[in-house]
Amino acid sequence: MSLLDKNVQIEYNSSKYYKDYKMKKIAIQLVHPNYEESRVNKALIQAVENLENVTVHRLYEKYPNHKIDVEAEQKILLENDVVLFQFPLYWLSSPSLLKEWFDATLTYNFAFGEQYLLEGKKFAIATSAGSGTKEYSETGSNKLTVEEFLNPFIGTANYTKMSYQNPFITYETFVLSDEQLEVASRSYVKYIQELAS
Repeated sequence: MSLLDKNVQIEYNSSKYYKDYKMKKIAIQLVHPNYEESRVNKALIQAVENLENVTVHRLYEKYPNHKIDVEAEQKILLENDVVLFQFPLYWLSSPSLLKEWFDATLTYNFAFGEQYLLEGKKFAIATSAGSGTKEYSETGSNKLTVEEFLNPFIGTANYTKMSYQNPFITYETFVLSDEQLEVASRSYVKYIQELAS
């Protein structure tokens, strides 16, 4: 799914969502070093944090010194069917704590090796960018799309035999109106519901 520029066009089909199903458990790993000052990511989290079977884990709040509790994080992964990493784009990637989290948590014989304990679980990304799709294009200033900048996460999902899902992307975060942000929040709820189906 993408939220495209100022018209907030929705790029996914929600027809697969039905109310009568058993929701999968979703862990949202929120990776935002300035969450309290955030407008967009805070609104998105507030829209979904009370949904059934959704838990939000604020990694910068849990690990201000970047010392990851590997056992606790692996337990979260095992207890959930969907793992969604939500973060603002920082230098065309994620904030640094997420890389540290991957390095510490996705260990040999847990995530790969002789055992793939996360095999088949859904791996999703929700990210936000200050610029629009014009900048994130072959002819734009960034030369690549946001989806292309997320390729390392596709690699991680593939290496651990998880199922990579299409990302949820919110563009032009600095200029989104309140109305556009409300549309984005409602769309995020639908995205989460589809992940849970």
